[in-house]
Amino acid sequence: MSDAPTSAADAPPLRALIAAGWTPDDLAWEGHQVAALTALAEGRLQEAQAAWASALALARSRFATYDPRVATSLANQAAVLARAGESALAGSLLDQALLVWDSAGPWIEALKPEQRSRSSTFHLRLESKHPGGYAHFERERHSALAAEGRARLAALKAGEAPEDDAAARLARWHKERPEGFTDGRKLLAAALLIAD
Repeated sequence: MSDAPTSAADAPPLRALIAAGWTPDDLAWEGHQVAALTALAEGRLQEAQAAWASALALARSRFATYDPRVATSLANQAAVLARAGESALAGSLLDQALLVWDSAGPWIEALKPEQRSRSSTFHLRLESKHPGGYAHFERERHSALAAEGRARLAALKAGEAPEDDAAARLARWHKERPEGFTDGRKLLAAALLIAD
């Protein structure tokens, strides 16, 4: 998958997206965020700003108001405003982002755990004795990602320097991003693709 917003020619079949519970808007939002963070890491600020503006417009018009991807879009727009010297407006957007993230609990709890194949007889027997046992681990991971995203927003609001930069977050995104279109991938994008 490309780091740039996905074109119609490169997009996966619509049926595959829908079967996975994704929409073209989900894929486009992710593409805008990755393209913006890539541009930021490479010093192309105007490209990053344009991609973030597109992601914010998409998130506001197509996602639920309590979707953490809306919070990420607001936070990234706040980063643009802060760089332009609009600190009061940037702070207001970060406040909005925190409110969205704090209301995202039901959205996060509704995420479907990723289906994974099990590699050993032990895992197969464990799953047959305790159906949904692996879902517990996936839900714990979702909770940890949600806490990480919320903590990053709070640190930005407090004016604290992030522990990592855009390039490090992109590297982590590429390492941890599932190949398939999972619900967890939406949350991972929301938690990791937040600008400085």
